This record gives sequence, structure tokens and C-alpha cells, in this order.
Amino acid sequence: MTIDKLCKKQQAFADKLFMDFKYTKPGSDEQHRALETFHTLISAWSFYFTSYETSDISSDLVASPVYS
Repeated sequence: MTIDKLCKKQQAFADKLFMDFKYTKPGSDEQHRALETFHTLISAWSFYFTSYETSDISSDLVASPVYS
């Protein structure tokens, strides 16, 4: 998977987490879920670069436990 494909795949998740975080009450369940999703998206990048170094980028990197 290329960086471009990973960015496009994460776009919908990123848009939702932005809206949930910005427009909900501080400390709400929605904000907590948004932070969990953010963590998942950042972890996908870590996995991407680790896999890139070992040339094993065949797996699906974005599988959000929060918004699936």
C-alpha cells in the first residue's frame, strides 16, 4: 500500500474524529472515542513504516476498532 492510498483510506476516519472532538462537550464519550481513533490512525502509520522497512506492506493497515 502506498502512502497516498493510506492517506485516502484514513480520510473518512480523520474527518469524523475531528468533528467528534471539536463539536462535543469536553471529556464526553465522543471525545474519548475520537482520541481512541486518533491513536489507531497514528498506530497505522507506525505499522506502515515498520512494514515498509521489512517490505511487508500487504496487510490492511486501517481497521479502526472505534468506527467499524
